[in-house]
Amino acid sequence: MSVTTLELTDTSTNELLTNKNPPISTSDDSEDETVGNHTIRRRNRLSKLKEFIQCYIKQLKFVFQSIIPDLQSFQRWKIIVLILYATFSVTFTIVDVNSFTSEEKRSLFKWVNDRTDRVALWRRCLLCLSGASAFTNVLNVVLVIHGKMSAYFWGILGAILYGPFAFAYNYAGDAQLFVLFFLPMQFVGIYIWSKELDTQATTRVKSLKLTGWLFVLLSSSLVILFFYYEIPWFARLFTEKYFFEKEPLPHILDAATNGLSVIAQILMVACYWEQYIIWTVVNLMLIFMYSGK
Repeated sequence: MSVTTLELTDTSTNELLTNKNPPISTSDDSEDETVGNHTIRRRNRLSKLKEFIQCYIKQLKFVFQSIIPDLQSFQRWKIIVLILYATFSVTFTIVDVNSFTSEEKRSLFKWVNDRTDRVALWRRCLLCLSGASAFTNVLNVVLVIHGKMSAYFWGILGAILYGPFAFAYNYAGDAQLFVLFFLPMQFVGIYIWSKELDTQATTRVKSLKLTGWLFVLLSSSLVILFFYYEIPWFARLFTEKYFFEKEPLPHILDAATNGLSVIAQILMVACYWEQYIIWTVVNLMLIFMYSGK
């Protein structure tokens, strides 16, 4: 009987010890599982990021590889129109329109007048870049109409060339527009357009419907109203004065060109051909805006 009692006591003790072990083991396993899940999620994020970067690099390579073929695809009459349009834009960045209305005897060329006004040499050099930027921006718009990915190469180049010039000549609205908006949007456009390519490596261009035009008109009004107050604030922040401080009409045109340019850029990225109409309106407004300065 005593032997049996000892055996039962040992058995219950073993069972008690056995029952205490599982909670401790479960806790350790749960912690290990949590750490393992975090590690897996981190690896998945890094893998997706690496895959995205590799895919985007391929898209950039495609943009550069398509530059020459896209230019060669133009018909002769389109090349002539492009040259005329580019010449028109470049001319108004070189010619000083104010020389026609000024009471003083001034040169026809802005470079000469800036030298007479003792404008720094580095600023005058940037003025030359603005002419090149005018050509690249026109080429950018024309290629966009045809759905060519190389358009964004010229867009990036135009933003890089014109941005410093705008800052140098205190054109606050244009400066922030090209550096802070146009330049980043070119890279966004490359990514979005790469999802819309057809079998001929051309992006499918869309057309606005009536509701789309109504949305464009409404959003344009709101953005123009925003820039009417924002541009003078931005100008005073960086240059301590606004270029069109005491001129209401150029002030309105400055806000309008910035607002319409933002809308046109968004339409460009979204593959709508109507952005070409807005760009044309913007260029005409710019001529009137700077003809008084």
